[in-house]
Amino acid sequence: MTSPYDPTNPEAISTLLNYLNAATKSLKDKEVIGETDLPIPNPEDLLQGLPQGSLSAARYDHESRLIAFTIKDRNERFIEPEGFLVLRVLSLFNGGGYLDKNQKGGDEYHYLEVFSRPGMGITFQRLLADAQKGELVKMGGDHHLLTATNLTIVPGSQRSARGRREALEAALADYDERAINWGLSKLLSKADYFAMLRGAFRLYDIKHGHNYLRVIGE
Repeated sequence: MTSPYDPTNPEAISTLLNYLNAATKSLKDKEVIGETDLPIPNPEDLLQGLPQGSLSAARYDHESRLIAFTIKDRNERFIEPEGFLVLRVLSLFNGGGYLDKNQKGGDEYHYLEVFSRPGMGITFQRLLADAQKGELVKMGGDHHLLTATNLTIVPGSQRSARGRREALEAALADYDERAINWGLSKLLSKADYFAMLRGAFRLYDIKHGHNYLRVIGE
């Protein structure tokens, strides 16, 4: 099957994998030997290979220590480097995210979703918060801000079910569809890609999971 997306740059895969490995090693070393002055992975490495699909541009803001990125020609979204790593890894074998319009009470919000195949869109903030069935993830204010401190988990419809498991399945399906045709299967095996996906989520949880609160009985 042909793909409407340009193949991912092999250097981007290598750079993202190196960033994940370095960040993981840094956390492990701090935990084991208590060092606090270990080299910090450079967040600008996460920009390697852009633009890619709908991820049209990104930059690292040194003052806020956030990644500012754009989907096509829309306004910038802001996220922690670890969250952007999750987005990049999920998007390696598809066209990246898209913005879905949601209008409530006269206010219009444009939420970032991933996996645009019919019936498969998953709101990215659900994946960041690891929301479960019957949970929603609300933004505290500016819907351009995807940082953990701006997201809260609240009770929602039981129809709100798709989450990380479904995202992993969709990402691996994209790998099956395109990795060989794009000439990337030898660089990154399916098993290593699965480990990369899980590692990116794990890194995000360690760095930012403590910022999420669940509102009970709202």
